[in-house]
Amino acid sequence: MASIIDPAVAKTLIQDYKKRNTAAGGPGLKTPDGAYLHGFFIDRACLEAIFKSDDKCVGISVNFGKHARFEATGDTVVTLVFAGVVPATSSTTPYQTIGNIYSDPPPCPTFCSNLSV
Repeated sequence: MASIIDPAVAKTLIQDYKKRNTAAGGPGLKTPDGAYLHGFFIDRACLEAIFKSDDKCVGISVNFGKHARFEATGDTVVTLVFAGVVPATSSTTPYQTIGNIYSDPPPCPTFCSNLSV
C-alpha cells in the first residue's frame, strides 16, 4: 500500500519528474492547454461519491489515459481514469471496478497545490 513520505522528499520527487518531463527525449506530457503536466486535482466530492457508492469499496484504481479531446492526435495529453474497487473474486486481478468511472480531473497547472510549485 502507499506510504507517507516527508514533504521535502515529495517536493524533490515532483521536481525530478518535472525536469524529466520537460527535457529533450522526456515524456513531454501536457495539459489540454499545452502546459507541461505536473499532476491533477481530485476533489473531495468525487472521492466521497466513490466510497459511498459501495460499502465494500476498499480503494480507488487510478489509470492514465489519452485525453478524449486529443484521442486522434499525436499530442501527449493525458488524463486520469479512476474508479472505486472491491476485492475481486477472480484470480486474474486483485480488484474489480465498481460504480461510476471518472475522468478528466483538472490538471496542474492550473489546479496546483503548493506541493507542486
